[in-house]
Amino acid sequence: MQLRQLQHLVALADQGSFGRAAQAVHLSQPAFSRSIENLEEGLQARLVDRAYGSVRFTQAGELVLARARELLADAQQIAHDVLQLEGLAIGSLAVGFGPFAAGTLGRAALSLMTQRHPQLQMRMEVADTATLCERLHRRELDLFVADTRDMTKQQPGLKLARLPNLPVSFFVRPKHPLLKLRQPPTLEKLMAYPVAGPRMPAEVSVQFDRAAPRGDRDLFNVTCDDAGTLRHLALTADAVILAPVAPVPGHDTDTLVPLPVAGLARMQTHYSLVTLAGRAPSPAAAAFTRLVAQLMDRAGQPGDR
Repeated sequence: MQLRQLQHLVALADQGSFGRAAQAVHLSQPAFSRSIENLEEGLQARLVDRAYGSVRFTQAGELVLARARELLADAQQIAHDVLQLEGLAIGSLAVGFGPFAAGTLGRAALSLMTQRHPQLQMRMEVADTATLCERLHRRELDLFVADTRDMTKQQPGLKLARLPNLPVSFFVRPKHPLLKLRQPPTLEKLMAYPVAGPRMPAEVSVQFDRAAPRGDRDLFNVTCDDAGTLRHLALTADAVILAPVAPVPGHDTDTLVPLPVAGLARMQTHYSLVTLAGRAPSPAAAAFTRLVAQLMDRAGQPGDR
C-alpha cells in the first residue's frame, strides 16, 4: 500500500467516477483503475462495488477511505512541519478561542506570535466551546483555548490540558454610582443596572441564579460574546460587566474599575488548551502552546488547577 494509491482512492470518492478521478490525478483511466485494483489486492479486500455502473464504496472501502484521508492529512502536515523548523518562516497555524479567552488572552497571544514569527500564516477564530470542538475534529483548527466546564468528562479524540486559573471580576466605568457606596453592593443591587457578560457555562449560570433569585429577570439581562462590545456597554450605558482579569496590559477592561460584590465567592476561569489526542503538534502549534502557558503563568493561581 502506497500513499499514492490512497490519494487515488480519495480522488475517486471526491470526483465520483473513475474517468473524472483519473483526469484529476493526471492518469489515464486504465492506469488509474489498475492503481485501485492494486490497492485492493494489497489489502485483500474489495473497496469499490463496480456492479452498479457508479462508484459505490463497500464497508471496507468506507473504512479505508476515512483512514486514507487522515493519513494524507498527516503526510501533508509532516511536510509543513519540516518547512517550519527554520524559525517558523513557512507554514500556518489556526487557533480558536472561547469568548472570554479571546478578549483576555487571544489578542495578546496572537500579537506576540506575530512579533516572533512575522512570516507565519495565522488564523484566529472565536466561537463557543461546542463549535470549537467540531472544528478541531474536522482539523480546521490546530488547537483552541476555552472554558471547558460544559464539556463532558469523556471527550473521545481530544486532549485537554488545564491552564492556570485567572481571577474573574465584575467591572464598571470609573465614577459609577455603585463605587460610591460605603459597602460592596449585593448582586441584587447590581441588578438596578444592566448586567452584561458572555454566555456562561451551565454550572456558573446556576450559581448566579441561586445567589440572585428574581422573578422578573436573570442576573445577566444582556448577553454578548464580544469583549469590546461589553466594554462599550460599561462605558456608555452604566452596565456592570463580568470579565476575567487579563494577564497582560492592553485588554478591554484596562479603562474599567473592578467592582467587589458582597457575599460572592471568588470567581475564576476554567480554561483548557484542547488539541487532538494522539497527534503530535506542529512546530507552530508547539510554539503557540508555550506562549499561552507563559502568558497564563503571569497571572495564574498555582494552587487552583
